[in-house]
Amino acid sequence: MGRADSEKEPLMPSYTRTTKIDVDQDTAYAYLSKAENLPEYFPRITEVTRKNGSEVNTTAVIEPPGEPEQKVHGTAWFKTDDDARKVEWGSEGSNHYHGELDFDPDGDDASTLRLTLSTESDHPGIEESIDETLATISAKLTEGS
Repeated sequence: MGRADSEKEPLMPSYTRTTKIDVDQDTAYAYLSKAENLPEYFPRITEVTRKNGSEVNTTAVIEPPGEPEQKVHGTAWFKTDDDARKVEWGSEGSNHYHGELDFDPDGDDASTLRLTLSTESDHPGIEESIDETLATISAKLTEGS
């Protein structure tokens, strides 16, 4: 028999932000669907190398509270869905971090980009980091158009 609703595992906190970008959906997806471009718009990621299938190796710089800056290496996954124009990524570390980007057309030459992050850890500044990422994506895409 299934578990009662009150016994379900708690949901991870999710943070969602949207922004309008002055680039069509296809152009935005073509750029953002390449894992190798992550260091260009995610502030802490410095390197991404594709492995097999959806698996990628990542290098990032983190600043734990009260500790010096640290370079960390990890394995993550990065998946794309061309039909849905969706990008998903994540890692299975202690915080079960994952995120997704999806796009909606907003006229002929614009898109609405939605970025959602879910994590078991509550990091100070996560919402500001998402805003920074969206601003960087917008700048990168509009400078290239």
